Amino acid sequence: MMIGFKNTHNQTVYVNPAQVLYVGAFEEDVSIIAMALAVSGGKPLMLHVRGSVDLVQQKLSGTFPSRT
Repeated sequence: MMIGFKNTHNQTVYVNPAQVLYVGAFEEDVSIIAMALAVSGGKPLMLHVRGSVDLVQQKLSGTFPSRT
């Protein structure tokens, strides 16, 4: 299952929750998702997405309230 987020350039990015290492705060209403995918130097791939840490974690865990 892939979860969609808007990045800081307003593009949609999709994340597999099983590959998320952690979610951290970057700045107000922007979070960092660290992925279990290595980039140069062996560091994890980082995605900057719109939304607070709590909001991003809720979406990833499937507890985000659906819109009606």
